[in-house]
Amino acid sequence: MVQRDYGFQQPLGLPGGIYDLSDKDIVSRTTDPGVSAKPGMGLVKGATAGETVKLPVTGSTAADFEGIFVHGSKQLEHNMEGAVACDGGDTVGLMRKGRIWAFVADTATTTYGTGAALILSGDNAGKLTDTGDSGETSKVALTGVAFTGKADADNGIAVVEMR
Repeated sequence: MVQRDYGFQQPLGLPGGIYDLSDKDIVSRTTDPGVSAKPGMGLVKGATAGETVKLPVTGSTAADFEGIFVHGSKQLEHNMEGAVACDGGDTVGLMRKGRIWAFVADTATTTYGTGAALILSGDNAGKLTDTGDSGETSKVALTGVAFTGKADADNGIAVVEMR
């Protein structure tokens, strides 16, 4: 891909970025060994509830949802393959209440007030979608989590509010 824009504008948002200064609750957790998660992904209880987290798997429930991985809670660098993610055993911040930019499925409807669901399997595991998305069959509706209508389709992210 050729760079054609040398402007100084930052993107609308970034995955895992805190959206605003509203009241928020962020907790620290450690990722289970072998978990490769990115800021902006939804994570669930890991091997030790209340201490560790992992990417969701088939069978994860809404009660297993721990929060959205916050950007900046862990200093991440590109690995040798060019990916930016924690590799397991890392302490990360998880937003449990507040507004945050989260990864969303391409098929998600992110209009204001639409309920959010966590995708449990496949390439989109850890991303969010709307509860009515028929393209994502392995998902669980999250209680108190909704889209705000703010989205950046070019980067596959949208703002969700967790109450």
